[in-house]
Order: sequence, then C-alpha cells, then structure tokens
Amino acid sequence: MALGDNIYKYRAPDGTILFTDQASDRVSRHYTLLSVRKGWTYHARKLTEAQRDQFDRHITQAATTYKVDPALIKAVIHAESMFDRYAVSRVGAQGLMQLMPETARQLDVSHPFNARENINGGTRFLAYLKGKFSSLDDILAAYNAGEGNVRRYGGVPPFAETKAYVKKVKQLRQRYAGQFIAKLGEEQPVVAAR
Repeated sequence: MALGDNIYKYRAPDGTILFTDQASDRVSRHYTLLSVRKGWTYHARKLTEAQRDQFDRHITQAATTYKVDPALIKAVIHAESMFDRYAVSRVGAQGLMQLMPETARQLDVSHPFNARENINGGTRFLAYLKGKFSSLDDILAAYNAGEGNVRRYGGVPPFAETKAYVKKVKQLRQRYAGQFIAKLGEEQPVVAAR
C-alpha cells in the first residue's frame, strides 16, 4: 500500500467487521461504512535473490501439474506477498498467493502458510480462471477483484487497484520468463542423464 492510502472500516450484514483499503465502490453494497482512516504508511522492503528464488521448485512443480506458466505464478506471488509465506492481508488473505480462507478450503489448502500447499492452491485457482476467461488481463483481474466483478464489467473492472495489479503482474511475468527459460535449459542435461 502506498503512502496516503485510506483504510475503510465496514460492518457486514452478519455483524462482522471488515478493514480494507477498498472504497465503497469496491465493496458489496450490503456492507455499511463505519469509518475511514486517512494516510496509511507502508515502507517497501528490498528482496534478495535468495528470497525471490526460494520457492522456484514449488512453482515449477505446480506449473507442471496445472499447466500454468511458472513466470506467471511467480509474478502473482511477488505482487501478492513479496515472497512472504506468512503474509496476511487486512481482509484475511493468507500466504504467498494470498488465498482467502474460504477459497483455500475450496482448493484443499489446509495449511495456507505452507509454501508448497499455498502455491499449489493459488496455481490451481489460476488454472481454474484460465478455463473461465480467455485473456490474461481478465484472469488477473478475476484473481484480484473476483470473477463476479470481471463478468459484471465485461472485462477488467474500473478499479484503480485492479488495473494497477494487472499491469504490475504482467510486467513481473516478463521479468521472470527469462529466469524460468534459463532454469529449464540448466535442468535439461540432468533430466537427460537419468
């Protein structure tokens, strides 16, 4: 979150409280706005190469299992959690690929902070979205803002956060594409030797 972003507090119909950086147009009309906290501050952390690449084995395995581009998986992880397997968002999304608890249950992820399980679950969800939408923009928008919003707007919803998310993940995917091509090239002789 950038300097100056607001934190909104809502009450759900069942009485639970939701804290989010999403304005009213991004939250269900059934939620009641209670308050707005102005000027949230966030300091970005620097990633080392070791931090960035520590989950590549799990990413490659999930990519093979679910037929999803490994560079895309890694880009989503980067955008969602900055490779922090213990990340929890203000709305309760958990782990590397920021799975909401209900989504995690549907994807058979019982330990959302286990890197392998979280990556498998998130990748399985990307594969599911790939089957629902034909464009990468729509797939990423659905991952960020939900399938319903993509269908409602006939594509990427007009939410600043979602538009920025789609752009960022696509840029990160390009960055990581060469890394996985290089790794596949390095691994070839090992596979051939077996």
